[in-house]
Amino acid sequence: MKKILFIALAMAMFAGNANALENEPEEGFTYMGLFGMNISKLQNSGYDAKAGAMMGARVDYMLPQAHGTYLTAGLDWTMKGGKVSALAGPFETDVDATAKYALHYFEIPIRVGFRYNILENFGIYGELGPYFAIGVGGKHSLSIDMDGDAANEVEDAGTFKAFKKADFDPERPDRLPFQRWDAGIGFRIGAEYNQHYNLLFGCDWGLADMYRDNLRDSFYNYYKSKGQEVSLPKVKNFNFSITFGYRF
Repeated sequence: MKKILFIALAMAMFAGNANALENEPEEGFTYMGLFGMNISKLQNSGYDAKAGAMMGARVDYMLPQAHGTYLTAGLDWTMKGGKVSALAGPFETDVDATAKYALHYFEIPIRVGFRYNILENFGIYGELGPYFAIGVGGKHSLSIDMDGDAANEVEDAGTFKAFKKADFDPERPDRLPFQRWDAGIGFRIGAEYNQHYNLLFGCDWGLADMYRDNLRDSFYNYYKSKGQEVSLPKVKNFNFSITFGYRF
């Protein structure tokens, strides 16, 4: 009985390998258009997730005689950000405040992937690699109740640019703009039907601190002059995406 089971398993493995070779992806370049949804947040205690949109394009190069290994690069427009309450955020204050961060980036992902065609018209794949991004717009929206007595009575509200070169302003301690440049690492898993239609899930982890060194230093020095040892927390991007793609 054991010999029969081993023979059956060997035959199944041989048949699977033969089917994989028969459906091996063709080498060369292909192109994909993408659109989808982000669920992003800032990696720090107290920040909540925020939904956004993304769209972009990819070029894939299936390596010759590499059995499904490929290189991919692209250009995306993507919305990231998050939201936070002052009482639940990095600073414990008496101010009842809500801040929302809407960050718009142009992003270049560069990844190495592997594709496996289960059937002639159905394949699955995964890819991993770095991304590089530059902030091209966005805003911080603030809603503040200065005395904390009435959460629904907003005493100060407004917006300011998300990306701005500025030192810490003691007159507006709520305004802490981010730096434009971001970089990190991400992965995608996906499935493709009929060599055209794609569904992808992915995550990106930012590795760059969102605050500039000069802003961080001026913040620390101001509060140190007041006899307080207070530092800005390190804040980094995190993003989960659900994306639809069409391969040309």
